[in-house]
Amino acid sequence: MMKRNIVLVGMMGSGKSHIGRKLAQRLGWQFVDTDRRIERAVGMTIAEFYASAGEKVFREREINVLQQVSRYHEAVISFGGNFPMNVGTYRILHRHGFIVALLSEPFRVEERVSRHIGKRPTVDYENLHDFVHTMMKQWEEVYPYCDCVIDTTRGGASQIVESIVHKINERHVQFIAREKKEKDVK
Repeated sequence: MMKRNIVLVGMMGSGKSHIGRKLAQRLGWQFVDTDRRIERAVGMTIAEFYASAGEKVFREREINVLQQVSRYHEAVISFGGNFPMNVGTYRILHRHGFIVALLSEPFRVEERVSRHIGKRPTVDYENLHDFVHTMMKQWEEVYPYCDCVIDTTRGGASQIVESIVHKINERHVQFIAREKKEKDVK
């Protein structure tokens, strides 16, 4: 199986950014966080952009970024966890990416999400427990589409990174190397 990059998906609070950064370091690849990419492009936080532009425009921007970054080589891409993916999104990701879904038990997600009240545009912080359980149900329908699913509830980041690397090796996934630019070659 030939791929260009590794894509981390999963509900908010599953550890995509943290694990993604560590995985990219471990592989010597670049790390791309689609939420940060959008924030830089629009000059506001995800929450502000979502509130001012509305869901439709936000989704379009997200898909746009997704199409750009999915063509990268040797990138670990963390895809925003505000919503479960639909089949179209999955197709874009799957074309060039090995998709790793991260999941966590509800108590851990609640713990992580409540550390940043107001940061995530779609969270019902008043009823966080119910909100997380509803999200989990929606995400359960997505996991079968992913190349592998990793539980991030317990264990340190480096352990989780090693289990992702192990899954990739187990599947004999090959990655197309990034072409070195002239300036990279000394």
